[in-house]
Amino acid sequence: MNRKLVFLNLALLALAGVLAWTLRNNWFSAQSQQSAVIQKKVEPRKLLAPPPVAPAKPVAPAEYLDVAARMLFSKDRNATVVIETPPPKPAPPEPPMPALPGYHGQMAIGEPVAFLSTSAVPQRSYHAGESIGDFKLVSFDKESMEFEWHGKSIQRKLDELKPKETAPAQAAARSTPGNAPSAAAGAPAGPVVSLSGSSGSSATDTKDSGSDDPMFGPVQADGTRACQPSDSSLSGTVHSGYKKSMTVTLFGSICHWEQNK
Repeated sequence: MNRKLVFLNLALLALAGVLAWTLRNNWFSAQSQQSAVIQKKVEPRKLLAPPPVAPAKPVAPAEYLDVAARMLFSKDRNATVVIETPPPKPAPPEPPMPALPGYHGQMAIGEPVAFLSTSAVPQRSYHAGESIGDFKLVSFDKESMEFEWHGKSIQRKLDELKPKETAPAQAAARSTPGNAPSAAAGAPAGPVVSLSGSSGSSATDTKDSGSDDPMFGPVQADGTRACQPSDSSLSGTVHSGYKKSMTVTLFGSICHWEQNK
């Protein structure tokens, strides 16, 4: 047993000696390699010169338009100003056309004139081109008449423009007991009692109805009665003892009621 242990110890000592010798050789080899690397001279590399720097371009203001347009801290950063136009207002509705002037006749001595009237304007003569109320008399002849209203042309027959009998005249006709229709063909119904020259006048035709008769106007200096603006009865009409007389002159028509003799 002791001999085996002695041989084993000797083998272990030999192995330890081999390991120590190997470690020493490796350490010296590493040291020599390190010294060779450190002591080796490195040749410096040749550096190329940098390319020349291009000169800076002068500043152009137009190149900064995009910067100014996108500046977040500026209220007017948007160069395109959008102006909002309100929608157009609808045109106001056209007012209703008033009643056309009433036609009472015309005269062609010299420059032709037409005798017209409205509810607010009494009867008088008008030449072509003159205005009556809201209308303008453009032209007229023996059959028709043309007006202008708000730029529109309005043509009517003369028969359509003749004034109709007014309500006061109808009331006066109904209140007169002796009223009778006119014997002339086509004469308008109303307060006409009889025409001049008729032989069948009744006693009530010569009776004066007084100043309260709505058919007559105020008493004039010569004793005649003035005509009402709304009176549309024909010349020669006899009413309550008075006879209507109309005279057409160059300056218009003269109308009055005179006592029937």
